[in-house]
Amino acid sequence: MRPRFNIIKNSYYRVLFAAVLMIISRFLFIKNAQFSEEFTWWVNIGISTTVNIDNLKNSIQEYINSSDYKNAKIFVEKWESETKIKINTRVESDEKVADLSENIENLLLNQNYISSPAEITTQSVIWPSIGDYMQKAAKNAVIIWLIFMAIYMLISFSSIRKSISPTTLAGITILTMLFDVSIPAGAYWLLMIIDPTIQINTVFIIAILTTMGYSINDTIIIFDRIRENMQNKWWTKDIIYGKIFEDSLRQTMRRSIGTTVSTFVVVLSLYLIGTWDIKLFAFTIWIWIIAGSYSSIFIAWPLAYLMMWRYKKEKGKL
Repeated sequence: MRPRFNIIKNSYYRVLFAAVLMIISRFLFIKNAQFSEEFTWWVNIGISTTVNIDNLKNSIQEYINSSDYKNAKIFVEKWESETKIKINTRVESDEKVADLSENIENLLLNQNYISSPAEITTQSVIWPSIGDYMQKAAKNAVIIWLIFMAIYMLISFSSIRKSISPTTLAGITILTMLFDVSIPAGAYWLLMIIDPTIQINTVFIIAILTTMGYSINDTIIIFDRIRENMQNKWWTKDIIYGKIFEDSLRQTMRRSIGTTVSTFVVVLSLYLIGTWDIKLFAFTIWIWIIAGSYSSIFIAWPLAYLMMWRYKKEKGKL
Protein backbone atom coordinates (compact mmCIF):
# COMPACT_ATOMS: atom_id res chain seq x y z
CA MET A 1 0.00 0.00 0.00
CA ARG A 2 1.40 3.36 -1.02
CA PRO A 3 2.17 5.50 2.05
CA ARG A 4 0.12 8.66 2.35
CA PHE A 5 1.66 12.08 2.01
CA ASN A 6 3.03 13.26 5.36
CA ILE A 7 2.29 16.97 5.79
CA ILE A 8 4.38 17.41 8.92
CA LYS A 9 7.63 16.50 7.20
CA ASN A 10 9.47 19.53 5.80
CA SER A 11 7.08 21.87 7.63
CA TYR A 12 9.98 24.20 8.35
CA TYR A 13 10.32 24.99 4.65
CA ARG A 14 6.60 25.61 4.16
CA VAL A 15 6.42 27.93 7.17
CA LEU A 16 9.56 29.77 6.03
CA PHE A 17 8.16 30.16 2.52
CA ALA A 18 4.95 31.61 3.96
CA ALA A 19 6.85 34.03 6.19
CA VAL A 20 8.96 35.34 3.29
CA LEU A 21 5.91 35.67 1.04
CA MET A 22 3.99 37.52 3.76
CA ILE A 23 6.83 39.98 4.41
CA ILE A 24 7.31 40.72 0.70
CA SER A 25 3.56 41.19 0.14
CA ARG A 26 3.15 43.54 3.09
CA PHE A 27 6.24 45.57 2.14
CA LEU A 28 5.18 46.04 -1.49
CA PHE A 29 1.61 46.89 -0.52
CA ILE A 30 2.50 49.42 2.19
CA LYS A 31 5.23 51.07 0.12
CA ASN A 32 3.24 51.40 -3.11
CA ALA A 33 -0.39 51.63 -1.99
CA GLN A 34 -2.53 54.14 -3.89
CA PHE A 35 -5.42 55.48 -1.82
CA SER A 36 -8.69 56.78 -3.21
CA GLU A 37 -10.21 60.15 -2.39
CA GLU A 38 -11.91 58.61 0.62
CA PHE A 39 -8.54 58.29 2.35
CA THR A 40 -6.68 61.38 1.14
CA TRP A 41 -7.00 65.15 0.93
CA TRP A 42 -7.86 66.65 -2.44
CA VAL A 43 -7.94 70.21 -3.69
CA ASN A 44 -10.04 70.59 -6.84
CA ILE A 45 -10.00 73.84 -8.82
CA GLY A 46 -11.62 74.60 -12.16
CA ILE A 47 -10.87 77.72 -14.20
CA SER A 48 -12.90 79.00 -17.15
CA THR A 49 -9.88 79.47 -19.44
CA THR A 50 -7.69 77.07 -21.35
CA VAL A 51 -4.00 77.34 -20.60
CA ASN A 52 -0.83 75.44 -21.39
CA ILE A 53 -1.25 72.34 -19.26
CA ASP A 54 2.46 71.54 -19.01
CA ASN A 55 3.40 75.06 -17.91
CA LEU A 56 0.61 75.16 -15.32
CA LYS A 57 1.56 71.76 -13.94
CA ASN A 58 5.23 72.78 -13.70
CA SER A 59 4.29 75.99 -11.88
CA ILE A 60 2.19 74.11 -9.35
CA GLN A 61 4.90 71.49 -8.96
CA GLU A 62 7.50 74.17 -8.19
CA TYR A 63 5.23 75.60 -5.52
CA ILE A 64 4.58 72.16 -4.02
CA ASN A 65 8.30 71.38 -3.95
CA SER A 66 9.06 74.64 -2.16
CA SER A 67 6.34 74.03 0.41
CA ASP A 68 5.88 71.38 3.06
CA TYR A 69 3.61 69.07 1.06
CA LYS A 70 5.04 65.58 0.76
CA ASN A 71 4.26 63.03 -1.95
CA ALA A 72 1.79 65.38 -3.63
CA LYS A 73 0.29 64.34 -6.96
CA ILE A 74 -0.85 66.91 -9.46
CA PHE A 75 -3.37 66.35 -12.25
CA VAL A 76 -4.12 69.06 -14.83
CA GLU A 77 -6.45 68.42 -17.75
CA LYS A 78 -8.57 70.33 -20.22
CA TRP A 79 -12.32 69.81 -20.07
CA GLU A 80 -14.19 71.50 -22.92
CA SER A 81 -13.58 75.22 -22.34
CA GLU A 82 -12.24 74.77 -18.81
CA THR A 83 -9.07 73.60 -17.15
CA LYS A 84 -9.36 71.21 -14.22
CA ILE A 85 -6.70 71.09 -11.49
CA LYS A 86 -6.57 68.28 -8.92
CA ILE A 87 -3.94 68.11 -6.20
CA ASN A 88 -3.72 65.01 -4.07
CA THR A 89 -1.71 65.18 -0.87
CA ARG A 90 -1.97 64.10 2.75
CA VAL A 91 -1.21 66.69 5.41
CA GLU A 92 -1.43 66.92 9.17
CA SER A 93 -4.37 69.32 9.50
CA ASP A 94 -7.48 70.37 7.65
CA GLU A 95 -6.42 74.01 7.90
CA LYS A 96 -3.34 73.30 5.82
CA VAL A 97 -5.48 71.85 3.04
CA ALA A 98 -7.52 75.06 3.00
CA ASP A 99 -4.27 77.05 2.87
CA LEU A 100 -3.15 74.98 -0.11
CA SER A 101 -6.37 75.79 -1.95
CA GLU A 102 -5.93 79.52 -1.25
CA ASN A 103 -2.26 79.50 -2.27
CA ILE A 104 -3.04 77.77 -5.59
CA GLU A 105 -5.63 80.47 -6.28
CA ASN A 106 -3.00 83.17 -5.60
CA LEU A 107 -0.52 81.34 -7.85
CA LEU A 108 -3.00 81.35 -10.72
CA LEU A 109 -3.51 85.09 -10.29
CA ASN A 110 0.14 86.03 -9.79
CA GLN A 111 1.36 84.04 -12.80
CA ASN A 112 -1.46 85.32 -15.03
CA TYR A 113 -3.16 81.99 -15.65
CA ILE A 114 -6.35 83.84 -14.70
CA SER A 115 -7.03 87.57 -14.66
CA SER A 116 -9.48 87.60 -11.74
CA PRO A 117 -10.94 85.27 -9.10
CA ALA A 118 -14.19 85.30 -11.09
CA GLU A 119 -12.58 82.95 -13.62
CA ILE A 120 -12.45 80.22 -10.98
CA THR A 121 -15.58 78.22 -11.74
CA THR A 122 -15.21 75.47 -9.15
CA GLN A 123 -13.17 75.16 -6.00
CA SER A 124 -13.54 72.38 -3.48
CA VAL A 125 -11.57 70.72 -0.74
CA ILE A 126 -12.20 67.06 0.02
CA TRP A 127 -11.45 65.83 3.51
CA PRO A 128 -11.07 62.08 4.08
CA SER A 129 -13.86 61.89 6.64
CA ILE A 130 -15.23 58.58 5.37
CA GLY A 131 -11.76 57.07 5.07
CA ASP A 132 -10.76 58.19 8.55
CA TYR A 133 -13.97 56.79 9.99
CA MET A 134 -13.40 53.46 8.21
CA GLN A 135 -9.82 53.28 9.46
CA LYS A 136 -10.85 53.96 13.05
CA ALA A 137 -13.76 51.53 12.83
CA ALA A 138 -11.50 48.85 11.35
CA LYS A 139 -8.89 49.31 14.08
CA ASN A 140 -11.53 49.13 16.81
CA ALA A 141 -13.06 46.03 15.22
CA VAL A 142 -9.67 44.31 15.09
CA ILE A 143 -8.89 45.14 18.73
CA ILE A 144 -12.28 43.86 19.92
CA TRP A 145 -11.93 40.77 17.74
CA LEU A 146 -8.48 40.00 19.17
CA ILE A 147 -9.72 40.34 22.75
CA PHE A 148 -12.67 38.00 22.23
CA MET A 149 -10.57 35.52 20.27
CA ALA A 150 -7.95 35.42 23.04
CA ILE A 151 -10.66 34.83 25.66
CA TYR A 152 -12.17 32.04 23.56
CA MET A 153 -8.81 30.33 23.02
CA LEU A 154 -7.87 30.53 26.70
CA ILE A 155 -11.16 28.99 27.80
CA SER A 156 -11.78 26.46 25.04
CA PHE A 157 -8.24 25.04 24.93
CA SER A 158 -7.50 25.14 28.66
CA SER A 159 -7.94 21.34 28.86
CA ILE A 160 -4.77 20.72 26.83
CA ARG A 161 -2.61 23.45 28.35
CA LYS A 162 -0.21 20.80 29.73
CA SER A 163 0.67 19.78 26.18
CA ILE A 164 0.48 23.15 24.43
CA SER A 165 -0.36 26.59 25.74
CA PRO A 166 -3.66 28.15 24.58
CA THR A 167 -1.74 31.42 24.34
CA THR A 168 0.55 29.81 21.77
CA LEU A 169 -2.45 28.67 19.74
CA ALA A 170 -3.92 32.18 19.89
CA GLY A 171 -0.63 33.65 18.69
CA ILE A 172 -0.44 31.18 15.81
CA THR A 173 -4.02 32.01 14.84
CA ILE A 174 -3.11 35.70 14.67
CA LEU A 175 -0.03 34.92 12.55
CA THR A 176 -2.08 32.91 10.07
CA MET A 177 -4.61 35.74 9.94
CA LEU A 178 -1.81 38.19 9.08
CA PHE A 179 -0.69 35.85 6.30
CA ASP A 180 -4.24 35.53 4.97
CA VAL A 181 -4.59 39.32 4.88
CA SER A 182 -1.11 40.06 3.50
CA ILE A 183 -1.37 37.83 0.43
CA PRO A 184 -4.60 39.45 -0.90
CA ALA A 185 -3.03 42.86 -0.19
CA GLY A 186 0.04 41.89 -2.24
CA ALA A 187 -2.17 40.66 -5.08
CA TYR A 188 -4.13 43.92 -4.93
CA TRP A 189 -0.84 45.79 -5.27
CA LEU A 190 -0.17 43.88 -8.50
CA LEU A 191 -3.58 45.01 -9.76
CA MET A 192 -2.67 48.63 -8.97
CA ILE A 193 0.55 48.21 -10.98
CA ILE A 194 -1.32 46.76 -13.97
CA ASP A 195 -4.16 49.30 -13.79
CA PRO A 196 -3.18 52.62 -12.12
CA THR A 197 -6.84 53.61 -11.85
CA ILE A 198 -7.38 50.92 -9.21
CA GLN A 199 -7.02 52.38 -5.73
CA ILE A 200 -7.55 51.37 -2.13
CA ASN A 201 -11.09 52.31 -1.15
CA THR A 202 -13.75 51.31 1.34
CA VAL A 203 -14.61 48.21 -0.71
CA PHE A 204 -11.06 46.94 -0.25
CA ILE A 205 -11.21 47.62 3.49
CA ILE A 206 -14.49 45.69 3.72
CA ALA A 207 -12.93 42.80 1.79
CA ILE A 208 -9.94 42.69 4.14
CA LEU A 209 -12.18 42.76 7.23
CA THR A 210 -14.21 39.94 5.70
CA THR A 211 -11.10 37.83 5.14
CA MET A 212 -10.04 38.44 8.73
CA GLY A 213 -13.31 37.04 9.98
CA TYR A 214 -13.19 33.99 7.74
CA SER A 215 -9.46 33.34 7.97
CA ILE A 216 -9.53 32.14 11.57
CA ASN A 217 -12.57 29.90 11.09
CA ASP A 218 -10.87 26.90 9.48
CA THR A 219 -7.79 27.24 11.67
CA ILE A 220 -9.77 27.15 14.92
CA ILE A 221 -11.84 24.18 13.72
CA ILE A 222 -8.66 22.18 13.05
CA PHE A 223 -7.28 23.18 16.45
CA ASP A 224 -10.56 22.14 18.03
CA ARG A 225 -10.33 18.68 16.43
CA ILE A 226 -6.75 18.40 17.70
CA ARG A 227 -8.01 19.25 21.19
CA GLU A 228 -10.68 16.55 21.01
CA ASN A 229 -8.25 13.90 19.79
CA MET A 230 -5.68 14.81 22.44
CA GLN A 231 -8.33 14.50 25.15
CA ASN A 232 -9.31 11.07 23.82
CA LYS A 233 -5.66 9.96 24.02
CA TRP A 234 -4.89 11.30 27.49
CA TRP A 235 -4.75 7.79 28.94
CA THR A 236 -2.19 6.55 26.39
CA LYS A 237 1.35 6.32 27.73
CA ASP A 238 3.30 6.92 24.54
CA ILE A 239 1.34 9.61 22.73
CA ILE A 240 2.66 10.47 19.28
CA TYR A 241 1.53 14.06 19.03
CA GLY A 242 2.59 14.36 15.42
CA LYS A 243 0.20 11.58 14.46
CA ILE A 244 -2.64 13.23 16.41
CA PHE A 245 -2.04 16.51 14.58
CA GLU A 246 -1.83 14.76 11.20
CA ASP A 247 -4.97 12.68 11.78
CA SER A 248 -6.90 15.73 13.01
CA LEU A 249 -6.13 17.60 9.82
CA ARG A 250 -7.23 14.72 7.63
CA GLN A 251 -10.46 14.37 9.60
CA THR A 252 -11.34 18.00 8.87
CA MET A 253 -9.92 18.06 5.33
CA ARG A 254 -13.20 17.21 3.60
CA ARG A 255 -15.00 19.93 5.51
CA SER A 256 -12.28 22.47 4.64
CA ILE A 257 -12.39 21.61 0.94
CA GLY A 258 -16.19 21.79 0.94
CA THR A 259 -16.15 25.22 2.57
CA THR A 260 -13.51 26.46 0.13
CA VAL A 261 -15.40 25.25 -2.95
CA SER A 262 -18.76 26.63 -1.78
CA THR A 263 -17.21 30.01 -0.97
CA PHE A 264 -15.49 30.07 -4.35
CA VAL A 265 -18.80 29.45 -6.16
CA VAL A 266 -20.54 32.27 -4.27
CA VAL A 267 -17.69 34.70 -4.97
CA LEU A 268 -17.70 33.64 -8.64
CA SER A 269 -21.36 34.62 -8.93
CA LEU A 270 -20.56 38.00 -7.37
CA TYR A 271 -17.78 38.51 -9.89
CA LEU A 272 -19.97 37.61 -12.88
CA ILE A 273 -22.95 39.82 -12.03
CA GLY A 274 -21.30 42.54 -9.93
CA THR A 275 -20.11 46.04 -10.75
CA TRP A 276 -16.44 46.95 -11.03
CA ASP A 277 -16.05 47.49 -7.27
CA ILE A 278 -17.76 44.16 -6.57
CA LYS A 279 -15.37 42.46 -9.00
CA LEU A 280 -12.41 43.87 -7.06
CA PHE A 281 -14.04 42.66 -3.85
CA ALA A 282 -14.47 39.19 -5.37
CA PHE A 283 -10.86 39.16 -6.58
CA THR A 284 -9.61 39.94 -3.07
CA ILE A 285 -11.74 37.14 -1.61
CA TRP A 286 -10.48 34.71 -4.26
CA ILE A 287 -6.88 35.33 -3.29
CA TRP A 288 -7.85 34.94 0.35
CA ILE A 289 -9.41 31.54 -0.42
CA ILE A 290 -6.05 30.35 -1.74
CA ALA A 291 -4.05 31.94 1.08
CA GLY A 292 -6.47 30.78 3.76
CA SER A 293 -6.40 27.18 2.58
CA TYR A 294 -2.61 27.19 2.50
CA SER A 295 -2.29 28.73 5.97
CA SER A 296 -4.76 26.31 7.56
CA ILE A 297 -3.13 23.21 6.07
CA PHE A 298 0.54 24.12 5.82
CA ILE A 299 1.13 26.82 8.46
CA ALA A 300 -1.21 26.82 11.47
CA TRP A 301 -1.20 23.29 12.83
CA PRO A 302 2.36 22.36 11.66
CA LEU A 303 3.59 25.51 13.41
CA ALA A 304 1.66 24.55 16.56
CA TYR A 305 3.26 21.10 16.47
CA LEU A 306 6.73 22.55 15.94
CA MET A 307 6.17 24.87 18.91
CA MET A 308 5.73 21.75 21.08
CA TRP A 309 9.40 20.88 20.33
CA ARG A 310 8.57 17.21 19.73
CA TYR A 311 9.38 16.90 16.04
CA LYS A 312 12.94 15.60 16.54
CA LYS A 313 11.80 13.07 19.15
CA GLU A 314 8.92 11.76 17.06
CA LYS A 315 10.45 12.12 13.61
CA GLY A 316 11.14 8.41 13.23
CA LYS A 317 7.59 7.45 14.32
CA LEU A 318 5.68 9.68 11.92
